[in-house]
Amino acid sequence: HFFSAFGRRSPHTPLAAMFATLALTATLAFNGPAPRAVPRGRAVSVRMEEAVAEVEAPPPPPPAPVMSASVPFLVKNKNLDGLVGDSGFDPLGLSNVLPIDWMVEAELKHGRVCMLAVVGMIAPGIAHLPGRDFDVVAAHNANLANGAMSQILLWTGLLEVTSLIAIVQMLEGSGRKPGDYGFDPMGFSKKGNTERMALAEVKNGRLAM
Repeated sequence: HFFSAFGRRSPHTPLAAMFATLALTATLAFNGPAPRAVPRGRAVSVRMEEAVAEVEAPPPPPPAPVMSASVPFLVKNKNLDGLVGDSGFDPLGLSNVLPIDWMVEAELKHGRVCMLAVVGMIAPGIAHLPGRDFDVVAAHNANLANGAMSQILLWTGLLEVTSLIAIVQMLEGSGRKPGDYGFDPMGFSKKGNTERMALAEVKNGRLAM
């Protein structure tokens, strides 16, 4: 009876076959096709490329420092770039502490005073006024005895007070260039050689100082 019962066709066989087919189809749909095998050498190469990409490139080396033209063993101060007559001379680093425009103003002012002083020292040895036959030392002593030095101090003080107003406005951003008082009676700045004249003034002023 067992074999006859097993061999007898069950009325539920088509339904079971349909469920089995649906289950197999769902399994294949979710699993998808089997992944392709990657060759071993290519897999190692891909991993190495990824590792190299993750490593950051080293930063570029810093640029070489620019040395001073006047003091070759010192590094040039960047605050001096673009100044008239710049030779990189700032061994004490004053341009890092004080306003650069104020320092340029002071250099030009002292240079102009010293150029006038040099002319005053040379002129008495070349030309003499009637009744004023003095050399440099004698002329200084005579002016000191006559009170002329007090007058020089007075007028110089008035000029300093007047220029102080322009300097303060310059430091506050007025746009005025250091040493520019609009004094050009001969019109040299109108002849297209402003840069050359400015450089000559700085160099002669330094020489006079």
